[in-house]
Parts: sequence; C-alpha cells; structure tokens
Amino acid sequence: ASGPSNGPRPPRRGRTMVPARLNLVVSIVAYMCASAGMSIFNKLAVVHLPLPLTIVAIQMAFTVGTILLNPKSITFGSWQDVRRWGLTVPALFVGMLASSMIAMKFSSLGTIVVCRNVAPIPTMLIEGMFRVPFVLTGHTVGALLVIVGGVAAYEYDDLAFSVAGIVSILINMTFAVLERLMQRHLMANQPVDLSKPMMMLLNNGVGMLPCLLLAVIAGEAPRWGPAFGSLDSRAALFLVASCVNGVCISYTGLRLQQMVAATTFMVITNVNKFAVILFGILAFGEAATPLSLVGCTAAILGGVYYAEARKRAVDEPHKQSLSAPPTPLGNGGAERSDDEEEDDPEDSEAPMLPK
Repeated sequence: ASGPSNGPRPPRRGRTMVPARLNLVVSIVAYMCASAGMSIFNKLAVVHLPLPLTIVAIQMAFTVGTILLNPKSITFGSWQDVRRWGLTVPALFVGMLASSMIAMKFSSLGTIVVCRNVAPIPTMLIEGMFRVPFVLTGHTVGALLVIVGGVAAYEYDDLAFSVAGIVSILINMTFAVLERLMQRHLMANQPVDLSKPMMMLLNNGVGMLPCLLLAVIAGEAPRWGPAFGSLDSRAALFLVASCVNGVCISYTGLRLQQMVAATTFMVITNVNKFAVILFGILAFGEAATPLSLVGCTAAILGGVYYAEARKRAVDEPHKQSLSAPPTPLGNGGAERSDDEEEDDPEDSEAPMLPK
C-alpha cells in the first residue's frame, strides 16, 4: 500500500460551496433590504419631517462625511477634470434627488414605483433630442404599451392621486435621464480621470449648496426651528435610516452586481418593487383594489419585458457580426479585434457605484 501523499489536499466541495452560497444569499438579502428601504425610509422621513429639500441636503452631507472617512479613495487626474464634472453633473444630480423627494411628499409609494416604469419613453425622447441612437423594435413597443396600460389602470384607482405628485415624478425622470447622459458623456465619450468616490464627493458636496438654496426659496428655512425642535425619536430614526440606507445601497448594489448576471439583478430589483408597493398598502392604506393590483403588476412586468427586449435587440447585431465570416486582409479589410468592439449601450447606462 502506498503511503500518505505529501502534496496539498484538494478542498472538499461541501466546505467551499456552503460559504459561497451563504455569501450570495446574504448579498441578495442585503441588497433587497437596502433597495426597498431607500423608498420606504425616504417616504417615512418626509411624512414625519415634511421638509423634502432639507432632507436631501442632510442626506448629501451624510454621504460627504462618509466618503471623507476614507480620503485615500478620493483621487483625480487634473483640476480640469474636476471642473468639468463639478460644473455639470451635480446640478442634474440635485434636480433628480430633490424632485424624487418632492414626489415622495405628494404621491403614494405605489404611484412612484408604478409611474417610474414609463421612464423609457422620456428617455427615448431626450436621447432623440441629443441624437443618441436608441433601439426600437416590435417587442420594445409592445412592452411600452403594456407599461402605459398598467400605469393607467393603477392610477384610475389611485386613492392619493395628485397632479403635483405626477408632475414631480415626470420632472424626476427627466433629470435622471439628463444626468445619465451627462455621466455617460464624461465617463465614456470624453472621459474624466476621477475615482468613483471623487465623483460622489463632487455630486454631494457641490450639490449640497444649491439644494439648501432651493430649500430657502421653497420656504423651508422658516420651518427649520419648529420642525427640528419638535422632532421626536421616531422621526429622527427614519431620517438617520434614510441617510445610512443611501450609502448602503451603493455598496450592496455593487457587491451583488459582481456576483449575479444582469438579468438576475433586474429580477431582484423588480421583486423589490412589489415589496415597496405592499408596504405602502399595509402602512399607508394605499390603493389595493383588483384593478390597481393588476395595473401595478402589468407595469412592473412590462418593465422587465422592455429591458429584456432591448437587451436582445442590442445583442442581435453583435451575434450576427460574430457569426459572419472575417473579411480577408488581402481585400483591404481588417478583422476587428475584441479590444476594438464598441461599448454596449446597456453597459453605459449602469448606475454609478463607488468602488
């Protein structure tokens, strides 16, 4: 019989698979809690402290303080890059966050979640104005019709319908698209040399001042004393939770995106939408009629349908080019290398998360 081997023993499958699966489960649960909590805690914060612009400014200040805890992560190539980013993106970033919080004040959670599914429509309109190419197929058009029908059905039975809320949601989607286009321009077309924490620091640090100015213009400043003077422990807890949650969702989102496929990530995100709507029904007595439930389900599933249809439409030309025979070099052509492939439009629309 041969003696024991002196080489390293291979790891047992059970010992390696269990921690990996546990890590995945923990990452999914953490992201779902942070993602759903973002909408829920923002809504709770603005209900107990009806100063939406002031809340946004506090959240931005909290983010700045968190980033400064790790100063080594704040790097940039040149002051010109800092100016290019700081003079453009933060203003759009403030508009996006401020309009979102105002929508929280005037609209139900269900209305916000459902109506945001029509975001592809203003996205296409704005991208068309800036001559950004977009994909439009029979499947994407069908998905948009499903979304619009679902939103209309939900809003028909919405108990808390508000014109101000709908306008705020539309403004929010417009700012979100413009901010995404500007970020794409500065990160892909004419890239700046800034670390992700530096981008976040500029967005929140530079944006905090105009946000406070908007709060003063909106008449929130005279209410600061009475509002914060009567702030109870529950309202303070919701405010702090909204601040912490804003930082957590960036970390958990990045962690999960590195572990699962894009389709899986999208499914988890849409499951969260149902969780937020359910919380609104149970906590705030929002619309829960059969028509409203069918409408919100159609709008959310239509969003999943649209994302998948657009991904297939974008991937199809790449598959056809890969299956086509290479052009002979003798005819003046050159076979395209992997390094020369264009960026996927879907990848350029990925949310900006810190490293």
